[in-house]
Amino acid sequence: MTISKPKITEKWQKKNKYGRPGTPLDYTKVAIHYTGEADIKGSATVNYFNNVVANGCIVNGKYVYASAHFVIDLDGTIYQLIPIDERCYCTNSANAYAIGVEVATTGKDNHYTDATYKAMVHLCAWLCDRKGLNPKKDIIRHTDVVGRAYKLCPIYMVLNPKKYEQFRLDCYNLKAGKIKVSDIINCTNGKGKVTVVPTAATAKTKCVRILKDVNIHNKADFTKESVIGKATAGGAYTVVETIKRSGTDMYKLKSGVYITASPKYVEVFEK
Repeated sequence: MTISKPKITEKWQKKNKYGRPGTPLDYTKVAIHYTGEADIKGSATVNYFNNVVANGCIVNGKYVYASAHFVIDLDGTIYQLIPIDERCYCTNSANAYAIGVEVATTGKDNHYTDATYKAMVHLCAWLCDRKGLNPKKDIIRHTDVVGRAYKLCPIYMVLNPKKYEQFRLDCYNLKAGKIKVSDIINCTNGKGKVTVVPTAATAKTKCVRILKDVNIHNKADFTKESVIGKATAGGAYTVVETIKRSGTDMYKLKSGVYITASPKYVEVFEK
């Protein structure tokens, strides 16, 4: 796998016949949806699935059967309700082979906030990456399964097919390592910009400037045993990788050594 798993907030739905039957799933598609009404927080959708539908909800004399594997909120928070090896009730006949992703929208046209769009690309690309799927064909819309006469979902992506293809291209390029999550530009916000794949001419090098003397380590930890020297204040170094840790992150430098990523000691710049 080439993509780091996005940050996911677990909100597990209890086993129930209305949303989480426990039926095994080996997914081959990722289906995107919208939550149905603009500017409603995704957390409200989570609450509806987990605390209303899951307990048995009758509408027009019939029980509602509905859920989703993931819900993405307006602030980009990704909630997971159902394990990805179990079916959810989200995409009609495609429940048998698709992950269901419900996404909160904003504005009269139900577009996406910048944070939501970036999270959606990251999540969908990661889901494709872990199964070897092609985002250009294996990310689908709910409407692709049920038809336009039944439902326009997600409505923005159905009514704006070029933006839908740009979204799938962004997922494809992220999966292929052509772009980073930080490169993703929201093509739906009306600003007319799209994600650009960096070239040798446009790519910038990430560097750090030392603000206070810091230890240099031969591996990505802060133990005394790994210290091999010091980087003194005023020095500048090229960063090749950010090492995520449970505590303070570290930077791997071009020379192969590691230093702290704490902004108290280093500042980042590009050249």
